[in-house]
Amino acid sequence: MIIHLTTDFFWTDTSRIERWPEILKKLPGKIESKSRVDVAKDYLNYKTDEKGRILRADEVYGMFGLEQKKNKNIIVGCNLIVKGDKGYILSEDAKKIAEAYESDENWELLLAIQLLKYSIRVRAIAIGLINGEGINFKEGFLKNNKESFLVLAGDKYYIFNTDNVEKNLNTIMEKYKTISIGEFWRNILNFDEDESVEIEGIVKKEPSLKQAASYFKMPFMLFKHLGWIKEQADNMYVLDKGLVKKQVGDKIFNSLMIETFKGELDILKELILEHMDERGYFPVSIVGKSLKEKLDIISESSVNRWIDRYFMTGITEKKFRLVGSEQGQPRHGRGLFGDKDQQLIKLEF
Repeated sequence: MIIHLTTDFFWTDTSRIERWPEILKKLPGKIESKSRVDVAKDYLNYKTDEKGRILRADEVYGMFGLEQKKNKNIIVGCNLIVKGDKGYILSEDAKKIAEAYESDENWELLLAIQLLKYSIRVRAIAIGLINGEGINFKEGFLKNNKESFLVLAGDKYYIFNTDNVEKNLNTIMEKYKTISIGEFWRNILNFDEDESVEIEGIVKKEPSLKQAASYFKMPFMLFKHLGWIKEQADNMYVLDKGLVKKQVGDKIFNSLMIETFKGELDILKELILEHMDERGYFPVSIVGKSLKEKLDIISESSVNRWIDRYFMTGITEKKFRLVGSEQGQPRHGRGLFGDKDQQLIKLEF
């Protein structure tokens, strides 16, 4: 099966995440329009130019769902406004978001969930954030986006970059296309998980990345508003996975997990097994250096400082306990916090 993607559009102002719920409130459950343009013009009063073209209505188009034309399955947006027998209808999710907005109860979370379920490109970004090491904004959050990159499995993906010179959002979608599409679209399109699937654009084979640097700010601002984005050292920003999983639920969170993905503790345990003695003691300097290379390749912190901070944070956050330490040999390197009596340590998970 081939799935064709149009350009992703979201609300046009980063400070107005409520724009889509506002639009949904204005729309009836059944919309008697033949096209997306007619919906924008007849129900939402968007103005037209002298040639009859709708002005500044891109934000509306990102709210539509699946359209089938000339035997093509075309995903237009986030499945809030869907094709009906006569015109369009609001999806059940859209009605819930509008009602939640009306009562001011968790509409932001419902909106984020909708993006994580039905925006294939947002799902691809979330796959990178959940399974990777975070996203680097060299000049601060959402600044100079084209230079920012997401780190996943040791590779850098320039997700806001609109050309195909570097690995970008299309690269993630291609590499993880089954997960990017997800079970929610799979259920609507009625194809099996094992069925071969391709993601293509409308005109070209490569899906369009038009205005990616502008429009993909919007989901990030929504996620930050929800407290999901956390700043770390060296301009790295990560997803608070525990909070996200708690708020969106296991089904959505797990649908974004790469099956072969190994978490940081899995990697740490493997390195310990590789270097420990028969008692379970391992050289913290050697293991820590290898761990940094796998988890945090872009950090500018010194290796020793990174190691001290990582193990102290892990102990403080109760990811593991320090149950033993002792002096090693010169080949074991520096001890934890420069203490020779902690050249070799033992952890309990």
